[in-house]
Amino acid sequence: MTTFLGRHSEADDHIAQLRWLGHDVRVVSGGGDKAGVLEAFASGLDLPDWFGHNWDALLDALRDLDGARGVPIELVWDHAATLREQDRDAYDTVVEILEQVADERDDLHVTVVTR
Repeated sequence: MTTFLGRHSEADDHIAQLRWLGHDVRVVSGGGDKAGVLEAFASGLDLPDWFGHNWDALLDALRDLDGARGVPIELVWDHAATLREQDRDAYDTVVEILEQVADERDDLHVTVVTR
């Protein structure tokens, strides 16, 4: 399941609520182009050295993202508006990857914040 929050939503309250519920909240911030968003995911999620900074590698890394057993992972991509405005194709690709991984994994939920 993917949650989309807009520029005027209460994103910080949403993130605080997820943490209060005991979710493993992981926040990735920004990215203005393909290279920038891939770097944001690599650093924000502390992806392994084998991460190849391409779409396929992002999909594989998210599929392998480890969390504590029984604790849902909430992946929050914050400040996604810049990429959406500057490179809509790259934004759509990231959203597609996030949704695919969320559909494949019962323990991972995604929030996209376009502020």
